[in-house]
Amino acid sequence: MQPYPALKEDIRKNIWERMEAERLSLTPQGTIPTFPDQNKAAERLRRLEIYKRADTVMVPPDQAQLQVRINAVMDGKRLIMASPGLRDGFYLLHKSEIKARDWKDAARSSGVRRFGKKLATTHFEIGTVDLMATGAVAVGLKGGRIGKGSGYFDLEYMILREIGSVDEITPICALVDDCQVLKEVPMEAKDVAVDLICTPTRIITTERPLSRPTKIPWGLLNEKYIKGMRPLRELSRNNEEKD
Repeated sequence: MQPYPALKEDIRKNIWERMEAERLSLTPQGTIPTFPDQNKAAERLRRLEIYKRADTVMVPPDQAQLQVRINAVMDGKRLIMASPGLRDGFYLLHKSEIKARDWKDAARSSGVRRFGKKLATTHFEIGTVDLMATGAVAVGLKGGRIGKGSGYFDLEYMILREIGSVDEITPICALVDDCQVLKEVPMEAKDVAVDLICTPTRIITTERPLSRPTKIPWGLLNEKYIKGMRPLRELSRNNEEKD
């Protein structure tokens, strides 16, 4: 049997090739792919009670979740958005601080620094996240999620978990095309399982039998990796000061 990383890479390759061949995504290779009716998936999420009740929503900067971010700003929620590659950490976007004509630009990965408020990597500034919404290359009915291979979303969750902004029961929703939903995908201890899957045609509640990681795996991160991401630098300094 192949090790999990090889299995995941095979799944990524198959999904990317299928989406490209069927013209569901123009350039999916190496990305969290966009898909034709991603806005419909975002609207399905918008109609769920967990979304309506959420005051604070965290969404990564991928293009596939652009409408989710726009909706969150329009709906007056505190949108916590990761900067691309987590290099500059997390930002807060809120409609009270952004003119209506700029909501769409603010929700783009290119606009977050211009329109958002840079947040320190602390629970005091980020607060409690009520819902996380993310994309994927593939998701499984048991809650497994495969990203593009960078591990950014898993790390975002672990950072937020370490500062107490999320916990084991924080709802996480993956928004994908129907062709990206598989019966099962391989999961490792560092992977973050999802509770819900929103596609353009349906909402799926996953089985989610696996626990999520509880903290940052500092021993697996090299110094260059830590220095390249502001949240890791801040938390690393805090840990050194405590020691």
